[in-house]
Amino acid sequence: MDRTSYDSTWEEDEADDSVEQEWSTNDVKVRKITQASLIARRPQNGKPVKSRYEYPYMYSSAARDMKNYRHGYRHSDPSDRIDLKEMPNLSFYRNEISFKPNGYHIEDFLNKGKGDYNMLEHNHNYIQWLFPLQEPGVNPHAIPLHKKEIKEMKNDQIVMRNLLAAYKLMLGFYGLHLENEKTGEVCRAGNWEERYMNLNTHTHNNLRISRILKCLGDLGFERFQAPLVHFFLVETLCRGQLKKVKKSALDYFMFSVKDKRKRQDLVRFAWKHYEPKCEFVWGPVDLLRNDQVGLNRQKRVNCDRREEHGEENHKEDETRPPKIKKEIGQDDEQEHGNVNTSGCWTWKTLKTLSLRRKKGGNVRTKQNKPGNFEEKVTLQGKNRKSTGCFNCFQ
Repeated sequence: MDRTSYDSTWEEDEADDSVEQEWSTNDVKVRKITQASLIARRPQNGKPVKSRYEYPYMYSSAARDMKNYRHGYRHSDPSDRIDLKEMPNLSFYRNEISFKPNGYHIEDFLNKGKGDYNMLEHNHNYIQWLFPLQEPGVNPHAIPLHKKEIKEMKNDQIVMRNLLAAYKLMLGFYGLHLENEKTGEVCRAGNWEERYMNLNTHTHNNLRISRILKCLGDLGFERFQAPLVHFFLVETLCRGQLKKVKKSALDYFMFSVKDKRKRQDLVRFAWKHYEPKCEFVWGPVDLLRNDQVGLNRQKRVNCDRREEHGEENHKEDETRPPKIKKEIGQDDEQEHGNVNTSGCWTWKTLKTLSLRRKKGGNVRTKQNKPGNFEEKVTLQGKNRKSTGCFNCFQ
């Protein structure tokens, strides 16, 4: 089967990503499994090897569509069918022409659309102009983008300003608000209940959201993709809202994110919150399950460390007793023979010596200052290291 026919989120050599090709997990076992399977997928004798990670979604039409987009439509470049000298999308965003048919200039449209949600819902001519792509839409008057036009639009400040305003307009239409322009974080708007009801009853908006995500990735707002998708995953999988958006969020929104690492993190998030797990088809379940076990294990280790050591590990403890110097005489050393290879007395030996001192035994030291030796041993024992021994310092 051709490589363009399946999702490559977990492939090692996907050329459309600029991030490092590795798992963002601390679990060594998962890393080894991943590396071994990646080696098995490398081409042999010039022929692509079938991926070891097989899951139903990877052979779906949605996966083919989203991978084609992430790869820049290199297998179906629209530039061979349009005049590269014409840049109608650039002209529209510069407020030089109106969208067709029966449209407005962009500045007029942005002003009119702020309070006219009925127009935004029922007018189907503007969306291909407001968020152009490198693929044709249902509006025959809308011309697809080409590489040269994309470059010109990304370098034009007026275009970028108008595109940001168009994105905010559509977020408001869907009941969302852009909380941070730098990170792309979004949140619910004040009218979210009403707008969520509209999303659930007019499912063609799922196609619009997919178009918006693709356009953001093509025209320089790639940082907005992952936060918006994450928000929809939270609403659908965690809060039980937008039930008619859930399928599109998993099939299309999630795989529109160009950054591979962020896309993988979104799949992990979806796996963690999707129920029932046996019906999850959007990623390699075995790896996701192992990855979750590894992260949970690391979380338990961190919790155990915090409980064992407390908050004093994060700040200096001036009340900590001084560490004990190894000054016990040679006779005691020969008698007990409990000095480990690092030159430290074991807890058993120090406890024995402490009991001997209680009974009046003689513990010889070079400085002959046994005054608070028992107290030091007791306090030091509470903070002994996991190796079971004391470090001996001067």
